[in-house]
Amino acid sequence: MAALMRCDGIELIPAVNTRKGLFRYFETLWAVLKVKHTKEPDVYILGFRGHEIFWLIRLLVWRKPLIFDALMSPYAALRYENKSGRFGRVLAPVVWWLESSALAHSDLLLTDTQLHVDYFVQAFGLNVDKFIAVPVGAEEAVVENALLVKPDRLFTVLFYGSFLPLHGVGIIVRAAALLKELPIRFEFIGGNKTQIKQFHSLCQQKGVQKYTHRAWVPFDQLIHTEIPNADLCLGGPFGDTPQARRVITTKTSQCLALAKTVVIGAIAEKKGFEDKVNCLLVEQGDPEALAKSICWGFEHKEQLDELGRRGQVLYQDHLSLKVIAARLEKAIDQVIIERESA
Repeated sequence: MAALMRCDGIELIPAVNTRKGLFRYFETLWAVLKVKHTKEPDVYILGFRGHEIFWLIRLLVWRKPLIFDALMSPYAALRYENKSGRFGRVLAPVVWWLESSALAHSDLLLTDTQLHVDYFVQAFGLNVDKFIAVPVGAEEAVVENALLVKPDRLFTVLFYGSFLPLHGVGIIVRAAALLKELPIRFEFIGGNKTQIKQFHSLCQQKGVQKYTHRAWVPFDQLIHTEIPNADLCLGGPFGDTPQARRVITTKTSQCLALAKTVVIGAIAEKKGFEDKVNCLLVEQGDPEALAKSICWGFEHKEQLDELGRRGQVLYQDHLSLKVIAARLEKAIDQVIIERESA
């Protein structure tokens, strides 16, 4: 929504939920119904992850254009990323059918990379012209009042996010084990109870001791304290799963936007990333390559601020809300024209 708010020719009318669980669906549907009858929008956008209510929204908006943020495939997550384990793999064919029907009956589909576009076209037999790849963006507020706290002289490496396989937390722990003789502390934020238990067990098994873990921190604290205090941020993904090889993570964009040097797991879509120029770039699934990259950052601390500034320029040129807004405004105009001429 932040990008749409920047479009001069678009009036954005939010219809969002504040509740969680099943109640969020009823709240969203009621909000859309009220907007439909009071504002009569020209086009509707259903955000990620709206698969569960797609058909109810489709019926509500009827003949109006519906843009669907497909972003990442729930089917692929169940089938190839081991989400929900064996039960997820059994459920995957049903989810494929539901997802396929939603994609086919959208007027325009959004996802984050051209690699994801290619996946959707191949997996669901869709026309490539139905897609537009737009970056995920980030919070771009200038962090002027960052709480900078350096309680010791340890070089700090930050990872935050879910502990899903695509992010490669195990790869990070194995890289940390290779660096355990150096004064480097790894800070981890995220994970559910099961993942956290497995994480601590792996740290113990690999002899990793210089690390901290928190299950969650508020977003404001993340961008005003955690990221600014880190010497190096891990954007990933490092898991080398099918999903990991198609994505530029939100944390990568966020750290670049805040001018922090970030270690990125390479994918085939370059987006201007250059190792030791505007980021640190590594092959996925390789603890030794990750450890070598972190070690370079540790040994070249004086260069990290400049790398961060160059990374911020890259973000502004290729991944920013300004870039997203320009692409969306053009695409929305085209969708309206095509629907009216149909």
